[in-house]
Amino acid sequence: MDYAIVTGATRGLGESVARLFIEKGIGILNISRSDNDSLQKLAREKEVPYEFFPCDLSQSGQTEAVFHEVGTKVFKSEAEKIYIVQNAGAVTPINPSGEVENEAMETSVNVNLLSPMIATNELIKAAKDSDSKMIMVNISSGAGSRPVYGWSTYCATKAGVNMLTETVSLELSNKHSRHQVIAFSPGVMDTDMQGEIRSSSKESFADVESFQRYKDEGMLRSPDTVAGALVDLITETDIENGKLYHVNDLL
Repeated sequence: MDYAIVTGATRGLGESVARLFIEKGIGILNISRSDNDSLQKLAREKEVPYEFFPCDLSQSGQTEAVFHEVGTKVFKSEAEKIYIVQNAGAVTPINPSGEVENEAMETSVNVNLLSPMIATNELIKAAKDSDSKMIMVNISSGAGSRPVYGWSTYCATKAGVNMLTETVSLELSNKHSRHQVIAFSPGVMDTDMQGEIRSSSKESFADVESFQRYKDEGMLRSPDTVAGALVDLITETDIENGKLYHVNDLL
C-alpha cells in the first residue's frame, strides 16, 4: 500500500487532498495541530490506514521531532510510493513593511518556509535505506512569483518555497535519485484563508477589493476541484522534477 503525508489536513485544500488519497486507497499520515473526524471516518469505511500526528509547525523543534518519527515509520512500510504534500500555510501577517508585528512574521516564516525545509531534510534522511519512491509537493502561490502590497512575508516565504523546490530537485538529480519534488500553485480557492484575506483593510492590503469580488462573483474554485487536479497530477502522470505547476494549466 502507498502512503501520503499531508500537513494541514484539518481543513481546506489539505483536507480535500487527504480525502482523495483515501478514496484511492492510499494511507494517510496527517500532520496538523488538530485532527479531522471526517477523514478518520472515511478511512475506516474504506479500510485505509490513517494516523494523526499533532504538531504546531510554527515550532521548529516539534516539526523536527514529528517528521523524524513519521519518516522513520513510513519508510519502514515497504510502500512503493510515498507522497508528501506540504500544504500547511499562513497568509498573515497582512500589513506593509514597517507595520508588521515581528512575532507574527516569525510564525509565518516558520510555518510557510522553515517547516518545509526541516521536513524535507528529515524525510530525505529517512528515505536513505528504503526502496520506496518519494514524491514531494510543496504548495506554493502566485504570490511567490510577484510582489503584493501588504504581503511581504507571504510573498517572501512562498518565493523561498519555490527556490527550495528547485534546489532540492537539482540535488536529487545530481545524485540520480528516484525521488522527485515539485511545487504546486493552487490559485484562489474558497477557503478560510480567503476569508482572512477579505477581512483585511484597504490600508493593510491594497488588493482586498479584488479578493472580495472573487467571492461575490463566484470566481473562487472549491478546494475539492484544486485537490483533484493535484492528486491526479502526482498519481496518474509523469511529473517533471523541480517544476512549479499551476492549477490553471491543469484544469
